[in-house]
Amino acid sequence: MKTRIAIAALAAALLAASAASASPAKPEEPGRLKILVPLSTAAVPFLLLADEDPVAGIDIQVETFLAHAQALALLARGDADLLYTGTSQGWENRLGGSPIVIVNTGVWGVSSLVGRDASIAKIRDLKGKRIALPFPGAPLDFQTRYLLAKAGLDPDRDVEISYGAFTQSLPRLLAGQLDAAALPEPVATTAVRDKGLVRLFRYADAWAEASGKGRASPQLSLFAMAEWAEAHRRTLAPLVAAWRQASAKAAADSTAMAARYADALSVDAALLAEALGNTLYEVPPFAQHETRVRAYYQEVLSYLPGEHKPLDDGFFFAP
Repeated sequence: MKTRIAIAALAAALLAASAASASPAKPEEPGRLKILVPLSTAAVPFLLLADEDPVAGIDIQVETFLAHAQALALLARGDADLLYTGTSQGWENRLGGSPIVIVNTGVWGVSSLVGRDASIAKIRDLKGKRIALPFPGAPLDFQTRYLLAKAGLDPDRDVEISYGAFTQSLPRLLAGQLDAAALPEPVATTAVRDKGLVRLFRYADAWAEASGKGRASPQLSLFAMAEWAEAHRRTLAPLVAAWRQASAKAAADSTAMAARYADALSVDAALLAEALGNTLYEVPPFAQHETRVRAYYQEVLSYLPGEHKPLDDGFFFAP
């Protein structure tokens, strides 16, 4: 398997990022494509692509990352061709002036609220509770605030929100310092199966109830630098088609995919199969993708931090 943990000096990567945006794109290398993916269930379709190399003439290489900032810096300076990360993290970088573009979205639900008290079954049951979210402005932060507001709760007064990495939230939850924590897969399923915690609700289900627009909301998307994407249109179109097929396979047979990639994600195969079942995979056509991301952005816009700017047309890659 052509996967390995991408470990680099974070400080060096961040220092390189500012200069990288001005660097010209590397010339096209049709024989190799390097993609950075998170160490989560979202990575499975890309691990499958790396194993099978379904795009003629392209050797797909996949590396997993642990820190978005580090991965973004690697993309910006040309040390990776594509980055698969949080949808909102990509648009925040675009709105901040980065020449990043969104190629497509592949995961539309991947997180759950986990806690100790099974009586917390709805968003409105969080009144007066202590909940942990990843960081201010994170996808789970503004989506949780949206859900709370839709349930008639004031996110800043009716609940106590604290922030911290998933690795910090879980010990605090187990110690009784929190009532609930928002966790992605496979961390959420690990907490339920191995730590005796309760899956209070899936964010996809809560989103469907609050928005009335179905369970899907864009969570993880594939990004490239604009100049590189423009120079590699003939590569990206078949890649996205292959990614769509790989995502369909991941959704259709979670048991087989879990057995195949449990070692790569360092989790038990049975646990991973359950986690895959809690991950909504889909790679829509390009035009439909843009429509859906724009609609979601407008829906959550008032809950986003900073200045509320529109997404520009150039942000969306089209072959």
